[in-house]
Amino acid sequence: MINSILYNLIFIPAFIVYLPFFVRRLIQRGVGTEDFGERFGLYGQQKKEILSSLTRPVLIHAVSVGEVIAALNFMKRWQERDPDINFVLSVTTTTGHAMAQKKLLPRTVLIYSPLDFLWSVQSAFRLVQPTLVVIFEVEIWPNLIRQSKKMGAGLALVNCRMSDSSSRGYARFSWFFRPLFDSFDVICAQSPTDVKRVKNITDSGKRLVLCNTMKFDQQPPLLSEGDDRLTYVNELFGEYSWIFSAASTHPGEEQMILEVFKQLKLRYTGLKLILTPRHSERSPEVEKLIQQSVLSYSRLETQNPKKGVDVLLVNTTGELINFLAVSDIVYVGKSMCGNNGGHNLIEPALLGKVVVHGPNMQNFQNVVDVFQEEHASLMVGDKEELLNVLSELLDDASKRERYSLKAKAVVQKYRGAIDKTIDSLAQLLGPGRSDG
Repeated sequence: MINSILYNLIFIPAFIVYLPFFVRRLIQRGVGTEDFGERFGLYGQQKKEILSSLTRPVLIHAVSVGEVIAALNFMKRWQERDPDINFVLSVTTTTGHAMAQKKLLPRTVLIYSPLDFLWSVQSAFRLVQPTLVVIFEVEIWPNLIRQSKKMGAGLALVNCRMSDSSSRGYARFSWFFRPLFDSFDVICAQSPTDVKRVKNITDSGKRLVLCNTMKFDQQPPLLSEGDDRLTYVNELFGEYSWIFSAASTHPGEEQMILEVFKQLKLRYTGLKLILTPRHSERSPEVEKLIQQSVLSYSRLETQNPKKGVDVLLVNTTGELINFLAVSDIVYVGKSMCGNNGGHNLIEPALLGKVVVHGPNMQNFQNVVDVFQEEHASLMVGDKEELLNVLSELLDDASKRERYSLKAKAVVQKYRGAIDKTIDSLAQLLGPGRSDG
Protein backbone atom coordinates (compact mmCIF):
# COMPACT_ATOMS: atom_id res chain seq x y z
CA MET A 1 0.00 0.00 0.00
CA ILE A 2 2.80 2.44 0.90
CA ASN A 3 4.60 1.64 -2.35
CA SER A 4 1.42 2.31 -4.31
CA ILE A 5 0.78 5.67 -2.63
CA LEU A 6 4.40 6.73 -3.07
CA TYR A 7 4.38 5.74 -6.76
CA ASN A 8 1.17 7.65 -7.52
CA LEU A 9 2.47 10.73 -5.73
CA ILE A 10 5.68 10.68 -7.77
CA PHE A 11 4.18 9.69 -11.13
CA ILE A 12 2.19 12.88 -11.70
CA PRO A 13 5.05 15.42 -11.27
CA ALA A 14 7.38 13.06 -13.16
CA PHE A 15 4.94 13.03 -16.09
CA ILE A 16 4.64 16.83 -16.01
CA VAL A 17 8.43 17.09 -16.36
CA TYR A 18 8.34 14.57 -19.24
CA LEU A 19 5.32 16.20 -20.93
CA PRO A 20 7.24 18.49 -23.36
CA PHE A 21 9.18 15.50 -24.72
CA PHE A 22 5.96 13.47 -24.87
CA VAL A 23 4.19 16.18 -26.92
CA ARG A 24 7.18 16.75 -29.21
CA ARG A 25 7.42 13.06 -30.08
CA LEU A 26 3.68 12.91 -30.68
CA ILE A 27 3.90 15.87 -33.09
CA GLN A 28 6.95 14.41 -34.86
CA ARG A 29 5.29 11.07 -35.51
CA GLY A 30 1.86 12.57 -36.06
CA VAL A 31 0.00 9.35 -36.92
CA GLY A 32 -3.01 7.74 -35.28
CA THR A 33 -3.60 10.65 -32.91
CA GLU A 34 -7.40 10.79 -33.32
CA ASP A 35 -7.96 8.30 -30.47
CA PHE A 36 -5.08 9.50 -28.34
CA GLY A 37 -7.37 10.61 -25.51
CA GLU A 38 -7.60 6.92 -24.66
CA ARG A 39 -4.15 7.22 -23.10
CA PHE A 40 -5.84 9.37 -20.45
CA GLY A 41 -8.85 7.07 -20.02
CA LEU A 42 -11.09 9.08 -22.37
CA TYR A 43 -13.11 6.94 -24.80
CA GLY A 44 -15.60 7.88 -27.49
CA GLN A 45 -19.15 6.61 -27.22
CA GLN A 46 -18.73 4.09 -30.02
CA LYS A 47 -15.59 2.63 -28.47
CA LYS A 48 -17.30 2.44 -25.07
CA GLU A 49 -20.19 0.48 -26.57
CA ILE A 50 -17.86 -1.93 -28.37
CA LEU A 51 -15.73 -2.56 -25.27
CA SER A 52 -18.75 -2.94 -22.99
CA SER A 53 -20.22 -5.56 -25.32
CA LEU A 54 -17.25 -7.92 -24.93
CA THR A 55 -17.52 -10.88 -22.59
CA ARG A 56 -14.40 -10.99 -20.40
CA PRO A 57 -11.81 -10.68 -23.19
CA VAL A 58 -8.06 -11.17 -23.01
CA LEU A 59 -6.26 -7.81 -22.80
CA ILE A 60 -2.95 -7.81 -24.67
CA HIS A 61 -0.52 -4.97 -23.92
CA ALA A 62 2.20 -4.18 -26.50
CA VAL A 63 4.33 -1.07 -26.82
CA SER A 64 5.42 -0.33 -30.38
CA VAL A 65 5.80 -1.86 -33.83
CA GLY A 66 8.02 -4.81 -32.89
CA GLU A 67 5.87 -5.90 -29.94
CA VAL A 68 2.68 -5.32 -31.95
CA ILE A 69 3.86 -7.65 -34.72
CA ALA A 70 4.65 -10.35 -32.17
CA ALA A 71 1.31 -9.78 -30.42
CA LEU A 72 -0.67 -10.02 -33.67
CA ASN A 73 0.97 -13.34 -34.54
CA PHE A 74 0.32 -14.54 -30.99
CA MET A 75 -3.37 -13.59 -31.12
CA LYS A 76 -3.84 -15.06 -34.58
CA ARG A 77 -2.49 -18.43 -33.43
CA TRP A 78 -4.61 -18.37 -30.25
CA GLN A 79 -7.73 -17.66 -32.32
CA GLU A 80 -6.84 -20.64 -34.51
CA ARG A 81 -6.75 -22.79 -31.38
CA ASP A 82 -9.77 -21.15 -29.73
CA PRO A 83 -12.12 -19.59 -32.32
CA ASP A 84 -14.35 -18.05 -29.62
CA ILE A 85 -11.66 -16.02 -27.87
CA ASN A 86 -11.84 -12.19 -27.99
CA PHE A 87 -8.98 -9.74 -27.57
CA VAL A 88 -8.44 -6.11 -26.70
CA LEU A 89 -5.08 -4.98 -28.03
CA SER A 90 -3.58 -2.12 -26.01
CA VAL A 91 -0.77 -0.24 -27.80
CA THR A 92 1.46 2.56 -26.50
CA THR A 93 2.95 4.38 -29.51
CA THR A 94 1.26 6.05 -32.47
CA THR A 95 3.44 4.04 -34.86
CA GLY A 96 2.47 0.79 -33.18
CA HIS A 97 -1.19 1.85 -33.25
CA ALA A 98 -1.00 2.60 -36.97
CA MET A 99 0.57 -0.81 -37.63
CA ALA A 100 -2.11 -2.57 -35.57
CA GLN A 101 -4.91 -0.74 -37.41
CA LYS A 102 -3.63 -2.05 -40.75
CA LYS A 103 -3.43 -5.67 -39.60
CA LEU A 104 -6.12 -5.93 -36.92
CA LEU A 105 -7.58 -9.40 -36.48
CA PRO A 106 -11.26 -10.36 -36.24
CA ARG A 107 -12.80 -10.26 -32.76
CA THR A 108 -10.10 -7.81 -31.66
CA VAL A 109 -10.62 -4.24 -30.42
CA LEU A 110 -7.71 -1.80 -30.62
CA ILE A 111 -7.13 0.86 -27.96
CA TYR A 112 -4.28 3.06 -26.84
CA SER A 113 -2.82 1.77 -23.61
CA PRO A 114 -3.71 4.02 -20.69
CA LEU A 115 -0.92 6.06 -19.16
CA ASP A 116 -0.22 4.65 -15.72
CA PHE A 117 -2.33 7.22 -13.88
CA LEU A 118 -4.63 5.40 -11.51
CA TRP A 119 -7.79 6.97 -12.98
CA SER A 120 -6.89 6.20 -16.62
CA VAL A 121 -6.07 2.56 -15.83
CA GLN A 122 -9.29 2.20 -13.81
CA SER A 123 -11.29 3.74 -16.66
CA ALA A 124 -9.84 1.22 -19.15
CA PHE A 125 -10.44 -1.75 -16.87
CA ARG A 126 -14.05 -0.76 -16.09
CA LEU A 127 -14.77 -0.90 -19.82
CA VAL A 128 -12.70 -3.93 -20.81
CA GLN A 129 -13.34 -6.20 -17.79
CA PRO A 130 -10.52 -8.57 -18.84
CA THR A 131 -10.35 -12.18 -17.75
CA LEU A 132 -6.60 -12.22 -18.47
CA VAL A 133 -4.00 -9.48 -18.94
CA VAL A 134 -0.97 -10.38 -21.07
CA ILE A 135 1.99 -7.96 -21.10
CA PHE A 136 4.59 -8.32 -23.84
CA GLU A 137 8.30 -8.20 -23.02
CA VAL A 138 9.03 -6.25 -19.81
CA GLU A 139 6.56 -3.42 -19.29
CA ILE A 140 6.31 -2.93 -15.55
CA TRP A 141 3.55 -0.39 -14.87
CA PRO A 142 2.47 -0.61 -11.21
CA ASN A 143 -1.12 0.60 -11.59
CA LEU A 144 -1.73 -1.66 -14.58
CA ILE A 145 -0.39 -4.65 -12.64
CA ARG A 146 -2.22 -3.85 -9.39
CA GLN A 147 -5.52 -3.15 -11.13
CA SER A 148 -5.30 -6.50 -12.97
CA LYS A 149 -5.02 -8.32 -9.66
CA LYS A 150 -7.67 -6.17 -7.98
CA MET A 151 -10.18 -7.17 -10.66
CA GLY A 152 -9.29 -10.84 -10.33
CA ALA A 153 -7.82 -11.13 -13.81
CA GLY A 154 -5.02 -13.55 -14.58
CA LEU A 155 -1.72 -11.77 -15.22
CA ALA A 156 1.11 -12.90 -17.48
CA LEU A 157 4.41 -11.48 -18.71
CA VAL A 158 5.29 -13.05 -22.07
CA ASN A 159 8.14 -12.97 -24.57
CA CYS A 160 10.14 -11.64 -21.63
CA ARG A 161 13.70 -10.53 -22.28
CA MET A 162 15.76 -8.68 -19.70
CA SER A 163 19.15 -7.05 -19.99
CA ASP A 164 21.75 -7.50 -17.28
CA SER A 165 21.57 -3.81 -16.36
CA SER A 166 17.75 -3.95 -16.07
CA SER A 167 17.98 -7.04 -13.87
CA ARG A 168 20.47 -5.31 -11.57
CA GLY A 169 18.29 -2.20 -11.43
CA TYR A 170 15.15 -4.16 -10.51
CA ALA A 171 17.11 -6.14 -7.90
CA ARG A 172 18.60 -2.95 -6.40
CA PHE A 173 15.07 -1.64 -5.76
CA SER A 174 13.59 -5.02 -4.95
CA TRP A 175 11.53 -3.52 -2.12
CA PHE A 176 9.46 -1.87 -4.87
CA PHE A 177 9.74 -4.23 -7.86
CA ARG A 178 9.62 -7.68 -6.21
CA PRO A 179 5.92 -7.39 -5.24
CA LEU A 180 5.12 -6.36 -8.82
CA PHE A 181 6.98 -9.31 -10.38
CA ASP A 182 5.47 -11.61 -7.75
CA SER A 183 2.02 -10.53 -9.01
CA PHE A 184 2.45 -12.38 -12.32
CA ASP A 185 0.80 -15.78 -12.48
CA VAL A 186 3.07 -16.79 -15.37
CA ILE A 187 6.30 -15.33 -16.76
CA CYS A 188 7.36 -16.73 -20.14
CA ALA A 189 11.04 -15.97 -20.80
CA GLN A 190 12.94 -15.92 -24.08
CA SER A 191 16.20 -17.58 -22.98
CA PRO A 192 17.87 -19.36 -20.04
CA THR A 193 19.72 -16.12 -19.34
CA ASP A 194 16.41 -14.25 -19.08
CA VAL A 195 15.12 -16.94 -16.70
CA LYS A 196 18.16 -16.46 -14.49
CA ARG A 197 17.80 -12.67 -14.49
CA VAL A 198 14.11 -12.81 -13.60
CA LYS A 199 14.91 -15.19 -10.72
CA ASN A 200 17.19 -12.50 -9.30
CA ILE A 201 14.10 -10.35 -8.78
CA THR A 202 11.12 -12.55 -8.11
CA ASP A 203 10.39 -15.65 -6.06
CA SER A 204 12.02 -18.58 -7.89
CA GLY A 205 9.01 -20.70 -6.93
CA LYS A 206 6.82 -18.62 -9.20
CA ARG A 207 5.71 -20.14 -12.50
CA LEU A 208 8.64 -19.15 -14.72
CA VAL A 209 8.63 -20.86 -18.13
CA LEU A 210 11.30 -20.94 -20.83
CA CYS A 211 9.42 -20.45 -24.13
CA ASN A 212 12.01 -18.89 -26.48
CA THR A 213 11.23 -15.74 -28.49
CA MET A 214 8.00 -15.38 -30.46
CA LYS A 215 9.84 -13.52 -33.18
CA PHE A 216 10.88 -16.88 -34.63
CA ASP A 217 7.17 -17.61 -35.17
CA GLN A 218 6.60 -14.58 -37.37
CA GLN A 219 5.13 -15.39 -40.78
CA PRO A 220 6.70 -13.87 -43.91
CA PRO A 221 4.58 -11.78 -46.27
CA LEU A 222 3.48 -13.53 -49.43
CA LEU A 223 4.99 -11.91 -52.51
CA SER A 224 3.40 -12.63 -55.86
CA GLU A 225 4.42 -11.51 -59.32
CA GLY A 226 1.95 -8.63 -59.14
CA ASP A 227 2.84 -7.55 -55.60
CA ASP A 228 2.65 -3.77 -55.28
CA ARG A 229 6.07 -3.32 -53.67
CA LEU A 230 7.86 -5.74 -56.00
CA THR A 231 6.34 -3.96 -58.98
CA TYR A 232 7.19 -0.58 -57.46
CA VAL A 233 10.86 -1.50 -56.92
CA ASN A 234 11.20 -2.94 -60.42
CA GLU A 235 9.80 0.24 -61.95
CA LEU A 236 11.81 2.54 -59.69
CA PHE A 237 15.22 0.89 -60.05
CA GLY A 238 14.90 -0.33 -63.63
CA GLU A 239 17.69 -2.77 -64.46
CA TYR A 240 19.49 -4.06 -61.36
CA SER A 241 21.43 -7.10 -60.17
CA TRP A 242 21.19 -6.91 -56.37
CA ILE A 243 19.29 -4.93 -53.74
CA PHE A 244 21.01 -4.08 -50.46
CA SER A 245 18.71 -2.93 -47.64
CA ALA A 246 19.81 -0.98 -44.58
CA ALA A 247 16.98 -1.66 -42.15
CA SER A 248 15.95 0.29 -39.03
CA THR A 249 18.99 2.55 -39.13
CA HIS A 250 19.87 5.15 -36.51
CA PRO A 251 22.04 8.31 -36.57
CA GLY A 252 25.54 7.67 -37.91
CA GLU A 253 24.60 4.45 -39.65
CA GLU A 254 23.04 6.14 -42.69
CA GLN A 255 26.25 8.09 -43.36
CA MET A 256 28.30 4.89 -43.07
CA ILE A 257 25.95 2.96 -45.35
CA LEU A 258 25.98 5.68 -48.00
CA GLU A 259 29.79 5.86 -48.00
CA VAL A 260 30.08 2.08 -48.31
CA PHE A 261 27.42 1.98 -51.03
CA LYS A 262 29.21 4.64 -53.09
CA GLN A 263 32.42 2.62 -53.01
CA LEU A 264 30.59 -0.56 -53.95
CA LYS A 265 28.86 1.15 -56.88
CA LEU A 266 32.22 1.81 -58.50
CA ARG A 267 32.59 -1.94 -59.03
CA TYR A 268 29.05 -3.33 -58.79
CA THR A 269 27.05 -1.04 -61.07
CA GLY A 270 23.91 -3.18 -60.79
CA LEU A 271 23.66 -2.66 -57.01
CA LYS A 272 20.74 -0.69 -55.55
CA LEU A 273 20.10 0.52 -51.98
CA ILE A 274 16.90 0.66 -49.92
CA LEU A 275 17.44 2.84 -46.86
CA THR A 276 14.84 2.59 -44.05
CA PRO A 277 15.45 4.76 -40.96
CA ARG A 278 13.93 3.28 -37.80
CA HIS A 279 11.98 6.48 -37.13
CA SER A 280 10.29 7.96 -40.18
CA GLU A 281 10.41 11.48 -38.70
CA ARG A 282 14.19 11.41 -39.32
CA SER A 283 13.62 11.08 -43.08
CA PRO A 284 14.35 14.76 -43.90
CA GLU A 285 17.68 14.49 -42.07
CA VAL A 286 18.55 11.26 -43.91
CA GLU A 287 17.47 12.76 -47.23
CA LYS A 288 20.01 15.56 -46.77
CA LEU A 289 22.74 12.94 -46.33
CA ILE A 290 21.70 11.26 -49.57
CA GLN A 291 21.74 14.61 -51.38
CA GLN A 292 25.24 15.31 -50.05
CA SER A 293 26.39 11.91 -51.31
CA VAL A 294 25.32 12.96 -54.85
CA LEU A 295 23.53 9.64 -55.35
CA SER A 296 20.31 9.56 -57.36
CA TYR A 297 17.36 8.74 -55.12
CA SER A 298 13.63 8.79 -54.64
CA ARG A 299 11.45 8.90 -51.54
CA LEU A 300 8.75 6.27 -51.13
CA GLU A 301 6.05 8.81 -50.41
CA THR A 302 6.39 11.12 -53.40
CA GLN A 303 4.39 11.80 -56.54
CA ASN A 304 5.94 10.95 -59.89
CA PRO A 305 9.09 9.31 -58.44
CA LYS A 306 12.28 9.38 -60.47
CA LYS A 307 13.06 6.20 -62.38
CA GLY A 308 16.39 4.42 -62.61
CA VAL A 309 17.63 5.80 -59.26
CA ASP A 310 20.25 4.15 -57.06
CA VAL A 311 18.64 4.74 -53.64
CA LEU A 312 15.10 4.41 -52.31
CA LEU A 313 14.44 6.24 -49.02
CA VAL A 314 11.54 4.59 -47.18
CA ASN A 315 10.05 7.51 -45.28
CA THR A 316 6.94 5.78 -43.95
CA THR A 317 6.08 3.47 -41.05
CA GLY A 318 5.06 -0.18 -41.32
CA GLU A 319 6.63 -0.92 -44.72
CA LEU A 320 9.91 -2.47 -43.63
CA ILE A 321 8.96 -6.12 -44.04
CA ASN A 322 7.72 -5.50 -47.60
CA PHE A 323 11.04 -4.05 -48.69
CA LEU A 324 13.06 -6.69 -46.87
CA ALA A 325 11.17 -9.20 -48.97
CA VAL A 326 12.50 -7.75 -52.24
CA SER A 327 16.11 -7.42 -51.00
CA ASP A 328 19.11 -9.73 -51.33
CA ILE A 329 21.33 -8.57 -48.46
CA VAL A 330 20.10 -6.81 -45.30
CA TYR A 331 22.04 -4.77 -42.75
CA VAL A 332 20.23 -4.66 -39.39
CA GLY A 333 20.54 -1.24 -37.75
CA LYS A 334 21.16 0.18 -34.29
CA SER A 335 24.20 -2.07 -34.06
CA MET A 336 27.10 0.23 -35.07
CA CYS A 337 28.27 3.86 -35.11
CA GLY A 338 27.77 4.40 -31.40
CA ASN A 339 24.29 2.84 -31.37
CA ASN A 340 23.48 -0.01 -29.03
CA GLY A 341 20.69 -2.56 -28.68
CA GLY A 342 20.12 -3.67 -32.25
CA HIS A 343 16.91 -4.62 -34.01
CA ASN A 344 15.20 -7.80 -35.11
CA LEU A 345 17.37 -9.90 -37.45
CA ILE A 346 14.76 -12.68 -37.53
CA GLU A 347 12.56 -10.72 -39.97
CA PRO A 348 15.07 -10.76 -42.85
CA ALA A 349 16.20 -14.27 -41.91
CA LEU A 350 12.74 -15.81 -42.21
CA LEU A 351 12.58 -14.28 -45.70
CA GLY A 352 15.82 -16.04 -46.61
CA LYS A 353 17.92 -12.89 -46.84
CA VAL A 354 21.63 -12.66 -46.10
CA VAL A 355 21.79 -10.92 -42.71
CA VAL A 356 24.62 -8.55 -41.75
CA HIS A 357 24.79 -6.66 -38.44
CA GLY A 358 27.17 -4.87 -36.12
CA PRO A 359 28.38 -6.09 -32.72
CA ASN A 360 26.01 -3.99 -30.56
CA MET A 361 22.94 -6.24 -30.53
CA GLN A 362 22.31 -6.35 -26.79
CA ASN A 363 18.51 -6.36 -27.06
CA PHE A 364 18.66 -9.48 -29.22
CA GLN A 365 21.76 -11.10 -27.75
CA ASN A 366 20.27 -14.56 -27.34
CA VAL A 367 19.06 -14.48 -30.96
CA VAL A 368 22.43 -13.26 -32.22
CA ASP A 369 24.19 -16.01 -30.25
CA VAL A 370 22.03 -18.61 -32.01
CA PHE A 371 22.69 -17.14 -35.45
CA GLN A 372 26.42 -16.88 -34.84
CA GLU A 373 26.64 -20.45 -33.53
CA GLU A 374 24.82 -21.67 -36.64
CA HIS A 375 26.94 -19.44 -38.95
CA ALA A 376 23.70 -17.90 -40.19
CA SER A 377 24.55 -14.19 -39.96
CA LEU A 378 27.61 -12.03 -40.58
CA MET A 379 28.84 -9.70 -37.84
CA VAL A 380 31.01 -6.72 -38.80
CA GLY A 381 32.89 -4.37 -36.52
CA ASP A 382 33.40 -1.22 -38.59
CA LYS A 383 32.87 0.43 -41.96
CA GLU A 384 35.86 -1.23 -43.64
CA GLU A 385 34.76 -4.66 -42.50
CA LEU A 386 31.25 -3.97 -43.76
CA LEU A 387 32.66 -2.97 -47.15
CA ASN A 388 34.77 -6.13 -47.36
CA VAL A 389 31.95 -8.45 -46.31
CA LEU A 390 29.52 -6.93 -48.81
CA SER A 391 32.13 -7.18 -51.56
CA GLU A 392 32.66 -10.87 -50.80
CA LEU A 393 28.93 -11.51 -50.85
CA LEU A 394 28.42 -9.71 -54.15
CA ASP A 395 31.33 -11.63 -55.68
CA ASP A 396 30.18 -15.05 -54.49
CA ALA A 397 26.63 -16.17 -55.28
CA SER A 398 27.20 -19.52 -53.55
CA LYS A 399 28.14 -17.74 -50.32
CA ARG A 400 24.97 -15.67 -50.47
CA GLU A 401 22.94 -18.82 -51.00
CA ARG A 402 24.59 -20.58 -48.03
CA TYR A 403 23.82 -17.73 -45.65
CA SER A 404 20.30 -17.44 -47.03
CA LEU A 405 19.55 -21.12 -46.46
CA LYS A 406 21.16 -21.14 -43.01
CA ALA A 407 19.17 -18.09 -41.91
CA LYS A 408 15.87 -19.70 -42.92
CA ALA A 409 16.88 -22.99 -41.29
CA VAL A 410 17.62 -21.30 -37.94
CA VAL A 411 14.21 -19.63 -37.92
CA GLN A 412 12.51 -22.94 -38.68
CA LYS A 413 14.52 -24.75 -36.00
CA TYR A 414 13.52 -22.37 -33.20
CA ARG A 415 9.81 -21.94 -33.98
CA GLY A 416 7.19 -22.89 -31.40
CA ALA A 417 7.37 -20.16 -28.74
CA ILE A 418 3.81 -19.02 -29.37
CA ASP A 419 2.29 -22.45 -28.79
CA LYS A 420 4.42 -22.95 -25.66
CA THR A 421 3.22 -19.59 -24.36
CA ILE A 422 -0.45 -20.30 -25.08
CA ASP A 423 -0.11 -23.66 -23.32
CA SER A 424 1.25 -21.82 -20.27
CA LEU A 425 -1.55 -19.22 -20.26
CA ALA A 426 -4.59 -21.26 -21.22
CA GLN A 427 -5.28 -22.45 -17.66
CA LEU A 428 -5.61 -18.82 -16.54
CA LEU A 429 -8.78 -18.39 -18.61
CA GLY A 430 -10.81 -20.49 -16.20
CA PRO A 431 -12.82 -23.72 -16.48
CA GLY A 432 -14.05 -24.61 -19.94
CA ARG A 433 -12.04 -21.90 -21.69
CA SER A 434 -8.51 -23.34 -21.82
CA ASP A 435 -8.56 -23.53 -25.64
CA GLY A 436 -9.29 -25.93 -28.42
